[in-house]
Amino acid sequence: MKKANKLFLAVCLAALGVNLQAKVMESSVATVNGRPVLASEYDTYLEGVVEQYQAAAPQFLEKPYAKDVLGREVLKELISKELLYQAAEEQKIQVKDSELDAGVNEIKTRFIIDEVTGKQDPKGADKRFNEALKKQGMSFKTYKKKLEKDIAVRKLMEQKLQSSVKPVEEADAKALYANVEAVMKNNTKKIKALEKEDPVKLKEAQAIAAKLQQLTAEQVRIGHIYLAVTKDMKPEDVKKKEELAKQIKKEIDGGLDFSAAVKKYTEDKNALASGGDMILIKGVAPKAIDDKAFTLAVGKVSAPIKSDVGFHIIKIKEKRAEKSISYDDISKDLAQYLAQQRVQMAMGKYIEELYNKADVKVTKTFESDALLEEAAAKAAQAEAKNAKAKTETKNAETDK
Repeated sequence: MKKANKLFLAVCLAALGVNLQAKVMESSVATVNGRPVLASEYDTYLEGVVEQYQAAAPQFLEKPYAKDVLGREVLKELISKELLYQAAEEQKIQVKDSELDAGVNEIKTRFIIDEVTGKQDPKGADKRFNEALKKQGMSFKTYKKKLEKDIAVRKLMEQKLQSSVKPVEEADAKALYANVEAVMKNNTKKIKALEKEDPVKLKEAQAIAAKLQQLTAEQVRIGHIYLAVTKDMKPEDVKKKEELAKQIKKEIDGGLDFSAAVKKYTEDKNALASGGDMILIKGVAPKAIDDKAFTLAVGKVSAPIKSDVGFHIIKIKEKRAEKSISYDDISKDLAQYLAQQRVQMAMGKYIEELYNKADVKVTKTFESDALLEEAAAKAAQAEAKNAKAKTETKNAETDK
């Protein structure tokens, strides 16, 4: 089960807290042992998830039925939460007033930053917190009741995990490091052995190695001016872009501030907020850009660089040499990673057990449901056709 701290408040604020039983049929997206998962809670949670993707990965939302994909995950998350709420009730887990007060205060600390000014404003935290409750149409009493349930679930999981999750030992972290090191050093013999022994561990080591290589590789921070060239662009228009790139370089050489040139000319609108700044990792960028970025001295501005997607002018702002990394450097991180993996696996297994014993009915429908049903029907038809063909072939051979 994924944990999304930024969405925690949205989930806690979602319940309307009034006349819930009267609205079960018209406002639920699922029921868990007869209890509704409210559409209002689902909508609020999904809205928060979509906002996160809009900020961090807007390209994902452009994919067909992307919102359905997120919606299914949100629905699964809310059903899991309801299963855990009910399990906590069955275990009669109690939440002390002091625990509830601490939980409220922890949530309030998230409102210390004034979003308008971007500065810390502890005195205004209570006001912003109450405004958030009001915006969600929730009373403080209802909110505390919801938070009480969340704390009870947390205590339930602490009890379950203490008995089911094996503590991480140093030998575990060292074994993981050995796998990661083999991938980073391209130890073919050990990689093949690991692939045969445990493909999952190999994928795990490859993912960690890729991240470490990014963190330790030679890097350069550049300023970037980009003029786009598309495949369908006429040669004369490409030439105009090239001439413009040369003109920009002349203006910079003549005293135009590079950041001002970025604002004036770059066609990478997403980079404007950072002034065109970006980090390049050696060997990742197109070769023409990579060669210039890692050979020019700090402070220098390149001549226009041609790539498959356009013309680039870069300014070298900072360089960082490749770093080596040892087990001691990341031992704590590896141990923490392993602990998190074990906790997630244990939580997933426990929730699956609850789900298998529960009466869960999903009433929410998605736009892509029809496509999935159609694909399943076609797959079933193809399987039936293949089975029939095999039977006919077998009968024909028998007749002979």
